[in-house]
Amino acid sequence: MKLVLPLCLLMLLSCTTKKQIKKSIPNIIIIYADDLGYGDVSCYNKQSKISTPNIDKLAKNGIMFTDAHAPSGICSPSRYGILTGRYSWRTSRKRGNPKPGEQPWINQGRLTIASMLRDYGYNTAVIGKWGLGSDWKAAAKLTRDGIDISANGIDYNKPIYSGKPVGFKHEEVHLWYGQKYYKRKYPCHDVPGTKEHSDGGRWYFENGMSKNGDPQFDQFDMEEAQMHYIARSVDYINAAAKSTKSSEYNLKKDAPFFLYYAPHIPHYPHVPAKQFQRTSGVGLYGDFVKELDWAVGEIIAALEKNNILDETLIIFASDNGPESQTFGYIKEYGHYATKDFRGVKRDLWQGGHTTPFIVSYPNKITKTGTQSNRLISQTDILSTIADYLDIKLDNNGAEDSYSFLDEIIEGYEVTNKREVAIHHSSRGKLAIRQGDWVFINSKEGRENEEPDWFKEQIGVVPHNEDFELFNLEKDEQQTKNLITEYPEKAEALKKLLEKYIEEERTIIR
Repeated sequence: MKLVLPLCLLMLLSCTTKKQIKKSIPNIIIIYADDLGYGDVSCYNKQSKISTPNIDKLAKNGIMFTDAHAPSGICSPSRYGILTGRYSWRTSRKRGNPKPGEQPWINQGRLTIASMLRDYGYNTAVIGKWGLGSDWKAAAKLTRDGIDISANGIDYNKPIYSGKPVGFKHEEVHLWYGQKYYKRKYPCHDVPGTKEHSDGGRWYFENGMSKNGDPQFDQFDMEEAQMHYIARSVDYINAAAKSTKSSEYNLKKDAPFFLYYAPHIPHYPHVPAKQFQRTSGVGLYGDFVKELDWAVGEIIAALEKNNILDETLIIFASDNGPESQTFGYIKEYGHYATKDFRGVKRDLWQGGHTTPFIVSYPNKITKTGTQSNRLISQTDILSTIADYLDIKLDNNGAEDSYSFLDEIIEGYEVTNKREVAIHHSSRGKLAIRQGDWVFINSKEGRENEEPDWFKEQIGVVPHNEDFELFNLEKDEQQTKNLITEYPEKAEALKKLLEKYIEEERTIIR
């Protein structure tokens, strides 16, 4: 991948003052929520039982996209997609998440947002959830068997990097070990209708090093961890804003920063800190969303304190739709986490991958507080940033990334506009969206059990077809399969999906 910097920007990076650099080159923050529903955020759903004033404030300072989609209906594939600009199902892993102990999913040398910005001159950091495999082999003992990550197989005095191999100069993440090594039950798991009954072991890693040596799972508390990560994110912003060299965060002097803040919120376990408990109308889940909203407010406040809010590009999104217990929230609280969409996390129906997507950049966005119905995939973030910084991308990366820069900043034009999006379920099934039409290459768009009462409530028409076809303009909730009425449309979309799979990319530069 060849990155070309225009002469004027090279001169800015080497010759201008700190103030001039910040006017020309934005700091960039991606806030990537975990299992947050489109209908959980109050600016997206006026009937939401959860008030999210800080996320709403972000929307008022930017653009709120109403047709934006996670690369997958499950977390790790979406995280692969957002960082690489490539659909994860193009890799050898077609379904599910990497297992604990697996090597990095993103291959060494593959372009990512982090590596692109690092090479451009940015300070880069990831704080929070990772979920994309780590370099366990670097610390493996000779006695290690397979992907064993116990102390018998791994020397925890050696670094085990997660973000560094893909471009992050500072990483502070927790890694998941699964229930094979440790099981922990949080109080929230006693709540009726919960999806998970116990949580697997987790442990802290900073710049590859395990906190206090060997993992001590009984000392990891998800409630404390989330408060820790937002505090560290704010501290990173404060340190980076000083534009001084810092060994703690591996900061280069007089450089903009990129922060990828990935809280484990509102994913299970639902463990809101005490100050957020009983502050929403949707139990522990809603309280956890309130904590996420507070975290967004802490980031905004840190930027304002350092007088860099206007010069910071902030992107807020979620890795997929809400967990399936959202059906219980409808019954108990009257709260629709997917708003009007059908489908939840893991599903191919709209609710499984349609997420809040807000872009804020007060210094450059002229039409702040507006909405856009442009079709967006989160894979598009990479090309949009590259487009703004005038980084020339070739065809050796970001295979599914389209720039939408013209949608957020007036006066810009893009060569290719996204007209098609491909959706991905937790089990590796695919769907294709073109215009108002969605073709699902499966008998049903679900991976979860859907309650009969909910299907009756929205008027689902049963069918026995092998595939599904919906027109979103006429049927946003995807209640009636139109495949027998429009077989030619279904066949055309099926062939288009096969074409994009075979060509191994959706965009040619």
